[in-house]
Amino acid sequence: MDRLNYHHLLYFFTVAHEGSVARASARLGLTQPTVSAQIHALEQKLGCKLLERSGRGLKVTPAGETAMQFAGSIFALGRELQSALDGHIDVIPALSVGVSSSFPPALAETLLQAVLALSPRLMLTIVEARPETLAAQLPAHSLHFALHDAQMDSLANSAGLHSRVLIESSVALFAPEALCRKLRRNFPSHLGGAPVLMPSPGPLRHEVERWLAVHKQTVELLAEMPRPEDFALRAKAAIFAPLILRDRLRTASGLLPVGELAGSRWRAFAITAGKGVKHPGLAAVIDAAKKLQ
Repeated sequence: MDRLNYHHLLYFFTVAHEGSVARASARLGLTQPTVSAQIHALEQKLGCKLLERSGRGLKVTPAGETAMQFAGSIFALGRELQSALDGHIDVIPALSVGVSSSFPPALAETLLQAVLALSPRLMLTIVEARPETLAAQLPAHSLHFALHDAQMDSLANSAGLHSRVLIESSVALFAPEALCRKLRRNFPSHLGGAPVLMPSPGPLRHEVERWLAVHKQTVELLAEMPRPEDFALRAKAAIFAPLILRDRLRTASGLLPVGELAGSRWRAFAITAGKGVKHPGLAAVIDAAKKLQ
């Protein structure tokens, strides 16, 4: 085989992480046609499709998952090589953490702040991607662990992954103060038609929709997005989130708890490549999760 163009591999790696050519192009500082053409050239070189259309985005093919594993290892070795040749005497230990695209960002930030407080400090890299992409990178050790709000059962069986429960929480409705006062009266009987920003599809969204169906409640869906708490005040809308985030949502987003969704259940997991994986960063996240309970 002719020499592999590692720039092409980097472009593919970035698109796979971002889930779209548009976001990857912005991150790489290149035009979308350039990135698309380079990935097509890589696919021709390798003789297989690495990405395929999935709704409005892209998903990694089985061959692409294999390429992701090798690419992660290649780029990690490249960083180590650069550090060694730069003559660093005290190289800062690296920690690469995957965060599932459905994992509540506010909770990820809360847990990972514990890593930034460690001494000696770690060089933290956060990779946000779909669960199947993260699951492919864990066995290749391009990620030390991943945060996800499901167990990855089907992926774990084939890849030997281990899921550790970090947090168990019910789900609650949160809203700006004025809307909160209105909705709190006889909650959830006054919930019908409440303006709501929904989280993106995932386990949390699924649990909310299950609860609404069971309790025959309806809401006015204004939008769905990865970080609804960032827009709730301006939109004068409510959001659904794990109850365990009540203090964070009050201080950071000005949202107050309206009420708990009785009988709801949401869990957060740390996913590792095996049961015995240990790392100071993982230990710090586990401790931070215990303090939230």
